Amino acid sequence: MHKSIADCLRTHYAELQGYVSAGMESDKTEEKLFMNANENPYELPGLEGFNRYPEPQPKALAKAYADLYGVRTDQLVMTRGADEAIVTITKLFCEPQKDAVIICPPTFGMYGVNASAMPCGKIEIPLIKQEKTYALDSEAIIAAAKDDSKNVKLIYICTPNNPTANSFDHAAIVNIIKNVEGHAIVILDETYAEFSKQGSLTPRLNEFPNLLILRTLSKSYSMAGMRMGCFLCADTDFVALAKAKALDAYPIPRASVEAALHVMSDEIREHAQANIDILLTERDRVAKELEAMSQIRTVYESDANFILVEMDNPADFIEFAKSRNVILRDFSKGEFTKDCIRISIGTPEQNDIVLGLLKDF
Repeated sequence: MHKSIADCLRTHYAELQGYVSAGMESDKTEEKLFMNANENPYELPGLEGFNRYPEPQPKALAKAYADLYGVRTDQLVMTRGADEAIVTITKLFCEPQKDAVIICPPTFGMYGVNASAMPCGKIEIPLIKQEKTYALDSEAIIAAAKDDSKNVKLIYICTPNNPTANSFDHAAIVNIIKNVEGHAIVILDETYAEFSKQGSLTPRLNEFPNLLILRTLSKSYSMAGMRMGCFLCADTDFVALAKAKALDAYPIPRASVEAALHVMSDEIREHAQANIDILLTERDRVAKELEAMSQIRTVYESDANFILVEMDNPADFIEFAKSRNVILRDFSKGEFTKDCIRISIGTPEQNDIVLGLLKDF
């Protein structure tokens, strides 16, 4: 059953008349006199240009993203990090008190938080825990999405997954996408794709009418502080609607735009890739040393820039590390991550400090 993404929108948004900001009325890259937005005409020293509102969806930035991810500019919506993309997508498709999303715990907590904030239903289909990794329960996901009584609109899949660090096989993901077409939209969160051996499904975006892909500069391009991300979709009508009706009037700050354009330049991209290569080498080294420690029970397979570890006395170790000014993430009380902590991969020197603390502990 074919159904476009636009067909799945909440009626409210399909009929909504979006706000037309002053920034949408003219191309700010042109030399014009702008007297339409009540801006202060005086620039402050060192902050030239910041007296003017930024473009809502800057054309130069859209082209840089499109070149980076191998898509067209009309296939992407720029957002403040992937977090804003999650909020935007959930509100576009999920009718409060009626529709539902599928999440696969343990996974990124914001999917469930935004569902609860709508509020809409939250159907949890846990990952299948294996010896040193986790897998999607594809059959259960497909069955729930096809059950009309559950009103599933969205399926959130994070790969590589946070906090488990593993990637899910692309064939399994594609199987889900194809089987739920006409029933639900798959949101593929590829925040950590640049660290993955498997890579991204973005090159196959045009094959799947019910697929949205989240991308971000936060992790691989060292841009977490600038909040720069986007979501990708083959349905250009939906992309245009999302830009016109679902975003704030001026969602992307000028400083973030300038920083993003800088990091996506050829020179800085080469530098960022060198950093990724170091992180991956360090990840493998850290994992090997963790495997040799007696208090470590399981080092889960990682395809990201962090490692999930099951250990003895995890909460005590978290406090021990904190007392020495090292902050780690405690997942030990989670239903699906019992006795686990998450360790982000840092510089070689930072990693040695964490490994030293484990030995001292």
